[in-house]
Amino acid sequence: MDSERHSYRTKRSKILCLHGIGTNSDIFEAQTAALRHRLGDDIDYDFIEGAHPWPAAPGIAETFGSQQVFYSYLDGTAQGAVEAINALEQYAEDAGPFDAIIGFSLGAALAATLLLRGGSQTAQPAFRSAVFLSGTLPGDWDLLEKGVMGFLQANQVKAPIQIPTVHAWDPQDPDHPGQSHELLQMCCEKNRVPVQHGAGHGVPSREEEVGALAAAIKGMLASLD
Repeated sequence: MDSERHSYRTKRSKILCLHGIGTNSDIFEAQTAALRHRLGDDIDYDFIEGAHPWPAAPGIAETFGSQQVFYSYLDGTAQGAVEAINALEQYAEDAGPFDAIIGFSLGAALAATLLLRGGSQTAQPAFRSAVFLSGTLPGDWDLLEKGVMGFLQANQVKAPIQIPTVHAWDPQDPDHPGQSHELLQMCCEKNRVPVQHGAGHGVPSREEEVGALAAAIKGMLASLD
């Protein structure tokens, strides 16, 4: 079985996808449709649905319709955050390995929290690379384990994320100003690629911005070979 998986992965890339809070996997598929089209047909995407029903994020119901259920990976508690991180790690181990993880907003924060929590648990990350779209601050694992909701700042990170990363954000993000840049600083400088856009706290849709992001992701995936 291991040899069959290796043979499969030499032909195609496999990417895990995490949506933002107050959306769902179908919406994230729609939000990333143009990007995935530009990335080509040799990638398989695995979209994970959040476990907790949640109010729609601003503008989501108006754009995608209100007759659906919106989700969050977190329930708003520290214990729930720990459970979500552990569940993500277990899923990645069971369904992976993955060449990359793509997370938007909370999805990016969830992935970064797993990658930053340190110790032997992340010595062999389940993702070979990561794409953070309008990423927000990751959780502080030490605080979460103590039952306290807390978030990391870049100056608190002792061991940055080492895998290749692509960061796409709007410097004028009105919802979470400065957080994507903080996340950028939590990643190894030589392995990170910043891509700025003008889509606010969203996934870029303008052709030139989507093209720039796709090129960065293609370059990142190529570097894994």
